[in-house]
Amino acid sequence: MILTAVPESVLRAVNSEVRKVVSLRMNRTLAGIVIGGGLFAFTAMGLFLDSTLEGGELIFSGGWSAAAVAVALVGSVVLAAVFGAAAAGSEFRYRTIDTSLLFTPDRNVLLGSKLGVVGAISLGTVLFTELLGGAAMLLFGRERLGIGAGFLAILGGVLLAAVCWSVIAAALGLLLRSPVQAMAAVLGAAVLEPLVWVVARAMGTPGVATILPISATVGAMSGGEFDDGVFIAPTPAAIVVLLLWTTAAVSAAWWFFTRRDL
Repeated sequence: MILTAVPESVLRAVNSEVRKVVSLRMNRTLAGIVIGGGLFAFTAMGLFLDSTLEGGELIFSGGWSAAAVAVALVGSVVLAAVFGAAAAGSEFRYRTIDTSLLFTPDRNVLLGSKLGVVGAISLGTVLFTELLGGAAMLLFGRERLGIGAGFLAILGGVLLAAVCWSVIAAALGLLLRSPVQAMAAVLGAAVLEPLVWVVARAMGTPGVATILPISATVGAMSGGEFDDGVFIAPTPAAIVVLLLWTTAAVSAAWWFFTRRDL
């Protein structure tokens, strides 16, 4: 009933974008790395971590196996951004954008389907990783590990960050017309933003850093563990800031995609 209410042009565009994504070996490889790495890290945590810590402390103070889970979760966000940049920027690199526009002349539909599919696949991949990894962790460490609302908040924040950064990177890929430049912009932000934190603190305005995208990402993913930090906003505020950055990137991509010659 729901699908019959969706215009045929939208269904056709979404189907085309899904086929593009699943047909590329690189995308399947990225998904395999995210799922395999997450499963390994969560399994190691269940097998080797002997802790009475709960919630966020389980990740941030739980030893090497917990650190492996943290690395896997951060890596899933990074690879989601790589996926988004490649999915959108490669359209211009290989000029498949011309074929896409031929079959989907409505640029609003094409843009929405592309970003929607990128976000949905990132959501599904990371969610599957968290569910599979969490099940493995509970299987091997149910009697030793405390899993509460704080731990679930971290997983939810990672899920949100992965979706947001995949969409941001895809929007940058459309803006810059290159997957390499899009990823360079994302990595540049990750490298340069901490320098901005230092400068802001030296100027006596460290709170300025809380509105920057990397700071918002850390706040959203930390489950409230860094709420007392001067550079990172409390998790609820960080989530709002991250969503605003995502909205800004999508808006810029929409203006470029619908107003300029491709």
